Amino acid sequence: MDRELSGNGMSRIRNELTALSAEMDTLDLPCPGCDGDPFLPVVIRNNFRIVRCRACRSLYARPRPIEAQLARIYEKFPQLSNGREGQVNDDPEDGAREAKDRLSRLLQFVRTGHLLDIGCGKGDFLSAASRIFVVQGVDVAPRLRQEARGLPVFKGQLEEAAFPQASFDVVTAVEVFEHLFAPQRTLREIHRILKPNGVLLFQTGDADSFLARLNPNTWTYLEPPVHLNVFSRKALQDLAEKIGFKPLYSWSFDRAPQKLPILGGRRSSTAFRPLLDLAARQGIIGATFVWRKG
Repeated sequence: MDRELSGNGMSRIRNELTALSAEMDTLDLPCPGCDGDPFLPVVIRNNFRIVRCRACRSLYARPRPIEAQLARIYEKFPQLSNGREGQVNDDPEDGAREAKDRLSRLLQFVRTGHLLDIGCGKGDFLSAASRIFVVQGVDVAPRLRQEARGLPVFKGQLEEAAFPQASFDVVTAVEVFEHLFAPQRTLREIHRILKPNGVLLFQTGDADSFLARLNPNTWTYLEPPVHLNVFSRKALQDLAEKIGFKPLYSWSFDRAPQKLPILGGRRSSTAFRPLLDLAARQGIIGATFVWRKG
């Protein structure tokens, strides 16, 4: 969720979402991670029930709004369609810094070719990557900064773009999968449009993280109907195998040092990156993942 909103602004939108949810048509669907049906109720948030899958332990909204209604939410509240968890105000410098860090990580796995950024938002990463890759963006509600407005961006869902098979060397999807009505469908489409041995870099909420396990009732990441899916590590591993990806590596969120209250804003905070990366790989905090097309 994009945190460029003030606390009062987010409260107002949350109230509007709660009111809208009462009018939404919904579908009772099984777990988006493993298709399992048995579940445990966890919490009611914004009039939606969040449950935990008994099989893979992912968290998800059940029932969930029909897909067409989700698109209308992002058209009305475009600031909810993308962003960086934990950031209160939009900070272009921080966005550029995060994009630079993510790009440096990505270059460990692929150094040239065509790149697709799903949920490109303001275009921070798209702009950074355009200096090295031939880039393309996709977003249901793009809000590009001035410096990114000349870059190609498809407005809509990935599946609607209908890119040719094996079009891209790398696909990135940061804070995207938690928003999707049918994340398995989107992962299959990513697999289709990636070239052989192509790379997928993604970041999403983690149902196994410390905060999620400590008390999901107070975990602010659970924000339906904006965030519908929070996968467990087991669900991600099984999805990779099922769809045809090979997990390669993981590290902590690009903004992880800045999110630590006692370190945020200090130049020395990046010195803690190795410890945070270890914590992410151990499942204590959320992780950014790299998968390769099998």
